Amino acid sequence: MSPLFTVIVTTHVRGPLLARALASLRAQTFQDFEVIVVADALDAGTAQACAEWLRPQDQFLKRSGKPGPAESRNVGLRLAKGEWILYLDDDDTHEPFCLANFAAAIQAHGQAHPVLFTDLEVVHERRSPSGVEFLRKETVPLGHVPLAQAYLKNFIPNNVLAFRRSVLEGIEVDTHLASLEDWDFLLAVMARATPAHFAGGGPIVHKDENAATHRGGSEAATNDTVVLDYLHIYRRWPAPHDVIREHRHGLLKSVGLDLPKHWF
Repeated sequence: MSPLFTVIVTTHVRGPLLARALASLRAQTFQDFEVIVVADALDAGTAQACAEWLRPQDQFLKRSGKPGPAESRNVGLRLAKGEWILYLDDDDTHEPFCLANFAAAIQAHGQAHPVLFTDLEVVHERRSPSGVEFLRKETVPLGHVPLAQAYLKNFIPNNVLAFRRSVLEGIEVDTHLASLEDWDFLLAVMARATPAHFAGGGPIVHKDENAATHRGGSEAATNDTVVLDYLHIYRRWPAPHDVIREHRHGLLKSVGLDLPKHWF
């Protein structure tokens, strides 16, 4: 019998963080799920984390090819047996009640809504070779944000979403994008189904205060590659109305790319 959930974990040579992510999955109060870990490189820390925390029903794969989470997510999706798909980056975690919340939301709304998302907690931390230092935690509610905002800038992290497997048929993460591939993937799904929000939370995004600014953030949009990826996504997924079109034009104009508004 297939599990309710497949949780696809992508990783790249971050054994201690991967172990933390997998430990959070082992601690779930709802256990009808499988884990698929896809690594684009292999080291002793990754192998140790998988050996310690994966169960017999879980899978681990070291894939070949270009590094990056996009192809790893595609590989994991092709292997998935679950009715619903969740993604988890190796530096993020779930509260113990996370999958139970998703299961309850599926029971209540899953027949009508093949894409569900919830609120998240953001943990700010400082990582160093000696370990991880906790700094602070904040709760980020997402239900009040109009979904049309996702056509301007992604506000729904990939690990707060659950996708019914059937709605992803034929959709893959774009491996050609240098950044923002999770946002592009979400918009591809939104072309088929409108995500439905439910309260309760459970996913945790961990932000490293030592890391460079997130590549998808507007403050990072002076990077030429990210600007071009924004433009690519804007051209691929047209704005749903004129207000978003105006905001798209203004965002790219603020970083030096003044294009005709009809492009958006």
